[in-house]
Amino acid sequence: MARTKSFNESEALKSAMLLFWQKGFAATSLKDLEHVMALNPTSIYNTFGNKRQLFQKALDCYLHNILSRLFESLVRSKTAKEALGNLLKEVIRLHFDKSHPGGCMVVLSVLENDQHDAKTKKILNSALRQLRSAITLRVEQGQKNGELKPDIDGRIIGNHVTALIAGMIAMAKAGFSRRELETLIHSSTEVLLR
Repeated sequence: MARTKSFNESEALKSAMLLFWQKGFAATSLKDLEHVMALNPTSIYNTFGNKRQLFQKALDCYLHNILSRLFESLVRSKTAKEALGNLLKEVIRLHFDKSHPGGCMVVLSVLENDQHDAKTKKILNSALRQLRSAITLRVEQGQKNGELKPDIDGRIIGNHVTALIAGMIAMAKAGFSRRELETLIHSSTEVLLR
């Protein structure tokens, strides 16, 4: 007869996600994972697979529970300019949220690209491309609504804002203040959508 699990799978996965987010894939050991997940190696392996498979599941958890907030900020905004501002403000909120390690798990993981296999790289690349596409789409929607000039290239704006997000994450990790980053948001959206 199969034994029932005596732990909460989603809570264990969330703990792994936070650890990978904080330390990165390479610096996270199985012992670290055992400790934060409060599980033995057999339970981790039987439920989540090896370290790489666990990382991919943790990344998926991040995409659905954390990164999805960035997409939501684009959708719920009334105008394209407001959408870009809210998106960038959400990046700052996520970084300074005390319940999170700071930064963005996707961007930080991309920076240790040589540690990942092809499947993980595909997940990471896809996440950034989806974000860029969502930004581009929101800009194009703003053009259709007459909020933005028709000659603005939505794809170029999407690239700029995606690069700005990565840069802001690096700046925040380097100790730049919330106020400095908020000033950057205002000036950037003004220039990009002029």
